[in-house]
Amino acid sequence: MSSTKYTLDRIEDGYAIFLKYPDELDQVIISVAAIDKPIQAGDRVLIEEIGDAFHIEILKEETVQKKAEIQSLMEKLRRKNNHHDS
Repeated sequence: MSSTKYTLDRIEDGYAIFLKYPDELDQVIISVAAIDKPIQAGDRVLIEEIGDAFHIEILKEETVQKKAEIQSLMEKLRRKNNHHDS
């Protein structure tokens, strides 16, 4: 049994699609009904497979840090695009 980091890419048709961190090549699909905590796209999580079940731990600090990095990149892109318009 080992724990692996994933990022929640999206929730679609009642399933959560997680992409393996950091390469995002492998994915795990888990029914939302089987997840006992609120999750949202962009959350970084640790998933441990225990028999037929999954234990999901939300890595709050990493999620906040990742969202802050994305926000910073979006601001830079907006400034760059606004600069081109003038």
